[in-house]
Amino acid sequence: MSQGAFNRRVYVIGIIVVGIAFTYVYKMFELHFSDRVSVGAGRRANVRRGTITDQHGAILAVSIEKHSLFANPEEIADPAEAAAFLAPVLGLPRDFLQARLMRKKRFVWLKRMLEDDVAEAVRRRALKGLHLKREYDRVYPHGTLAATVIGFADREGRGLEGIEYRFDRELAGARRARGIPGVRAEAPPLCDISLTLSRPVQHAAEEALADACRAARAKQGSALVIEARTGRILAMAKYPLFDPNAYAQADDDERRNFSIVDSFEPGSTLKVFAMAALLEHHPAVLKASYRCEGYVEIADVLINCTRIHGRLDADGVIAHSCNAGMIQAMKPLTREHLHDLLARVGFGRAVGADMPGESEGLLRPVAGWSGLSKYSISLGQEISVTSLQLAAAFCALANDGTYVVPSVIESVTDADGVPVRRFYTRTRGQVIRPDIARRLVSMMRGAVSEGTGARARLAQYQVAGKTGTAQKSSKQGGYAPNKYIVSFAGIAPAERPDLCVLVVIDEPAGEFSGGDLAAPVFAGIVRRALPLRGVKAALVPAAEPRASVFAPPRLPIAVMPDLRGMSLSEALWVLVELQNRYGATFAITGGGTVHAQEPAANTALSGKERITLFLK
Repeated sequence: MSQGAFNRRVYVIGIIVVGIAFTYVYKMFELHFSDRVSVGAGRRANVRRGTITDQHGAILAVSIEKHSLFANPEEIADPAEAAAFLAPVLGLPRDFLQARLMRKKRFVWLKRMLEDDVAEAVRRRALKGLHLKREYDRVYPHGTLAATVIGFADREGRGLEGIEYRFDRELAGARRARGIPGVRAEAPPLCDISLTLSRPVQHAAEEALADACRAARAKQGSALVIEARTGRILAMAKYPLFDPNAYAQADDDERRNFSIVDSFEPGSTLKVFAMAALLEHHPAVLKASYRCEGYVEIADVLINCTRIHGRLDADGVIAHSCNAGMIQAMKPLTREHLHDLLARVGFGRAVGADMPGESEGLLRPVAGWSGLSKYSISLGQEISVTSLQLAAAFCALANDGTYVVPSVIESVTDADGVPVRRFYTRTRGQVIRPDIARRLVSMMRGAVSEGTGARARLAQYQVAGKTGTAQKSSKQGGYAPNKYIVSFAGIAPAERPDLCVLVVIDEPAGEFSGGDLAAPVFAGIVRRALPLRGVKAALVPAAEPRASVFAPPRLPIAVMPDLRGMSLSEALWVLVELQNRYGATFAITGGGTVHAQEPAANTALSGKERITLFLK
């Protein structure tokens, strides 16, 4: 190549680069000094998210259209005048508003998610530089109910915790094309999600748990209710509660889902599974008896019992939660056999219940066990589990040894109501022999009828269960003094299991055991939940089961229904139906029950109506 040709190429490339640079600088200059606002009032910053309901259709989360107010300060002729008008309308300090209106910016938020009357007042004044923008506010009509399960979404419509986070793409209707990084597929319609939760059962669990935790001044607690045969999670309660409508006011501990995130040493509830390993490999344990003198010595270590139990058989060891008898029974069992049983029933790995942040707990390999580990683990020490893992393990006993995987998702449906995903029972197969599972449930019946779980007894139903009391480990090593986790795991009814319930209470103030504190919570939940599910009393005559399921009202065709007197959750169900059928939009003003509505009842619906409910 000649020098002249080379120079010409350099000149051409240089001209092109200079031209691109000049164009870029010009566009930046034009954008910087443009009077146009870059975010138009018609362009939405967030999106309407799909509805979340319980298994009966009661609405747990819904998006409501509202208006947000922003300003272009460069268009504001008199910031002081505008601030004087806006201060009483928005309920914000005048100085604060004036400072924002004097910023050297073209876009500043003034207040988001306005009530309809406030937005209308701003619209009527029509001050230049003030703009209303349509957005969707995420509303949780039942407040604290199942808050740690549902989670919450932020003002931009992004799911941040719980189901809102785990299924954010489905709820927002935006998914990326598979296998093509950075290329966005055509966004499908948003999806609605139905949870396996039952609102009445969830409420019963939260109420019973909160009463006990407050009375004992406990740090926190959880209660899980699982449909034994299918694995449907009917309730996942947490104490203390928080309101997802005001999630920023809650701290991380209040927002954390204790049932799946926190792991703990389960204490004596694990004796049931140690006994399962014994029955599998040393069935002669049923013919043996053990002497309890209030303590037992193993490998030069003294382990105390709750009291002197005297002579006990295997049933008595479980019924009275005897440490001495359990350790004596464990002597012929190998470490490998115990580890194998615990791994089979799900300890040491995540359950996989469609919830974010699930912990795997801790089940160390046998190679990491000491000479005492086999005995410590049989008492529920040197192992950590989550509430969900422990509840699922007891469900396996209720299912004659078949492990069912708990799930919180009933269905995911698209905008046309077509299921994208449906609940189905998932199992990990037979993890305990059926005869052994039934024998263990029989032992647990003894724990309630005559042992440590006596406060779980019910007049109407025969139940089975096991108590647990575990000292909490310390960050400095060993165990923290006077800090305990107490628990009760139960099956009801024992003869034909319908529910598995686990109650865990963390750090009660005082000397409480699982039988003292957690067992009555179990009884309180089951006493209300079984009649709600149509399970008739087996031990005493009882009336027909109460109606429990929220029954959505029937909608007339193309006519505005009368919503007055309805609660917010009931009215929301109707509004969502009208939105799906006729494309209606809606707004909610106030709180309580509906006392007025626009349009009025029996008004013909032509489509795309704006419906406003006034609550008080």
